[in-house]
Amino acid sequence: WWAQEAANQEPYFDQHADVPMTLSCGWYDNFVGATASYYVEMNSKNKSPARLILGAWCHGGMRAPESWHGDVDTGQESVWTNAIYNPERLRFFDQHLKGMPAAENDPPVRIYVMGTGDGTKTDRGNLNHGGYWRDEAEWPIARTEFQTLYMHEDGTLDPFASTDNDGALTYTFDPEHPVPTVGGPIVGMFEITPPEDGGPALEDVPDFMDQWTLARDNLREVVEAGGFHQKEGPQWIGARPPYPLLKDRPDVLAFETSPLDDDTEVTGEVSVKLWVSSTAIDTDFTVKLIDVYPESDDYPDGYHLNLTDTIQRMRYRNSWTDPEMMTPGEPCEVTITLWPTSNVFKKGHRIRIDISSSNFPRFDVNPNTGEPVGRHTKMIKAENTVHTSAGRASRVILPIVPSPSQ
Repeated sequence: WWAQEAANQEPYFDQHADVPMTLSCGWYDNFVGATASYYVEMNSKNKSPARLILGAWCHGGMRAPESWHGDVDTGQESVWTNAIYNPERLRFFDQHLKGMPAAENDPPVRIYVMGTGDGTKTDRGNLNHGGYWRDEAEWPIARTEFQTLYMHEDGTLDPFASTDNDGALTYTFDPEHPVPTVGGPIVGMFEITPPEDGGPALEDVPDFMDQWTLARDNLREVVEAGGFHQKEGPQWIGARPPYPLLKDRPDVLAFETSPLDDDTEVTGEVSVKLWVSSTAIDTDFTVKLIDVYPESDDYPDGYHLNLTDTIQRMRYRNSWTDPEMMTPGEPCEVTITLWPTSNVFKKGHRIRIDISSSNFPRFDVNPNTGEPVGRHTKMIKAENTVHTSAGRASRVILPIVPSPSQ
């Protein structure tokens, strides 16, 4: 099923027409990784012009009138609505169908750089994260400087590789109690409001299209997309009192920098190279990039903002078509690439990487048994280890875009 062109276009890139295109998506959209990679592939293969627009949106958010995405406000400048979106499309068609020069000066890449707000709470109660639009000549950005930060056994994240020969951190991953999803790039996690909550009784509606219309008009969001303080709460599926910060869960490893001395822009794909082992023959590892706000009057505990995240099922660490089980207790290295983002980590903030083995219901939970996917008969706990020693250095490679003054 996943090999179909509708689900995975990578094997079909060479079959796609060489025509002008504009690709657009949002940092909190589930398709941002595919959109950016498709632009890179088509732009390298084709002679026709291509354009990439990446905003601070959730799925379909470019048409929305709100400047907030989840609990985070990225500023009024991030709002498009059809008042901008439709003229953008019209200029594209005017140029490439009618030969008009209306769009000839449009930059090939336009991105919304998040994170330049003041961090206060808005009148609506959202985090003022802010941001601004910036034009670029290419994607990925050519002037990017890559910085490697190493994970250490004490939870720190810094540019210095460990000299410890035995560093490692182990946690118990219980698939019966996964880490709850708290925002992120999510699409379509809705349910039809049941009759007892005022929803429609669809079985009483004979016409299918009428059923569909009623269902569409009575959807309610199960898991909200966007940026949120990474803390459990009653609104999140699987969360349980006393609703801890995700970093304080025993099955989450958090690695963070010291407070930054200067504003630091991260724009692009974030690569994480982990040395891991497990008592299971198959398990998952999740990675999440977080902007840690310091404590403030509006946020006495600070604010831990999710920017981008992903997951790796270990049987597929080397190939999607030829699964390879782990050898229990044997360390192996895996590279996990986070979908692109663009964010300024302001002076005084911290950069954090969270490692775990679940993020439910954004991702299905691995039962740790190695049974066929979707056909498992049981769930077992796994002791999962992230190694941080000199010979097995787990690390993150950040795409740093230097400021004009640097």
